[in-house]
Amino acid sequence: MKQNPFSFYDFLGYMLPGAVMLYIVIFVFGVDDIAVKLSLEKTSNSTASQLLSFIPAVICSYLLGHVLAIGSSALIEAFTNYSNGYPSEFLFDVKPKAYLSSDSFVGQIGRVVLWLLILPISVFKFVLKDTLKITMFNQAKELPKNLREATFNKCKTILSDHIKVDTSHIKLERGIDGDYLRLLYHFIFENSERHSGKLQNYVALYGLTRNVSFVFIVLFWAAVYSYFFATQLNIGLVHIFSFATLAYIFYIGFVKFYRRYSLETVMAATVFSKKDG
Repeated sequence: MKQNPFSFYDFLGYMLPGAVMLYIVIFVFGVDDIAVKLSLEKTSNSTASQLLSFIPAVICSYLLGHVLAIGSSALIEAFTNYSNGYPSEFLFDVKPKAYLSSDSFVGQIGRVVLWLLILPISVFKFVLKDTLKITMFNQAKELPKNLREATFNKCKTILSDHIKVDTSHIKLERGIDGDYLRLLYHFIFENSERHSGKLQNYVALYGLTRNVSFVFIVLFWAAVYSYFFATQLNIGLVHIFSFATLAYIFYIGFVKFYRRYSLETVMAATVFSKKDG
């Protein structure tokens, strides 16, 4: 499937989160120096000059988006996988290990630090999903039993017959572990035009929501610092709570689209036939 050099994911996954970050830093935290350096202030009445003045901001948003993507992958996606398991596992009702189940003491300390770094997400998740068990906040949902068995068996067949993977050790009780979902994704992407477009959209959407969630994590800590140590910025508790809430809302969106991406992959593999190509 052909892709443009500047893809849908580049716009949603990188540019928009970077632009959101810049906008809030400038207009909520009042860091006007950034606007001046990026030429966001009106310097001329001509349309061409006004359009050109936005180029530095666009480039900065895109580059900042890449930095945010690295951070969100290292923190938010890692936290999701530690606490929920991979979607290719929980879709098949594989229960996640305890969050602090790392094999080493250093690993356990790292998970504690991770929990604290994304405090708004971890606290909201602990209260709303793990303690109160509110259904709408649980996006890491399994498939119905009969559907689990049918999709799992067909995925094993695809891996064995088309990708030549030894599937003798792949069991339903462990889901599609060992990162084999990545092989299924690439197989479907190359062999089923009808499903590849949806897969791209889900990748873009889970990248967007994950990165925006990380934006609000960063802004949450910036607001906490400003509230206690930079009172001249007029950042109050409402800002702190708003950023924390938005971080969790977009985190829920990330888990939702992360699951849908994985579900689309396994369902596409389940209904795959040679005529799809």
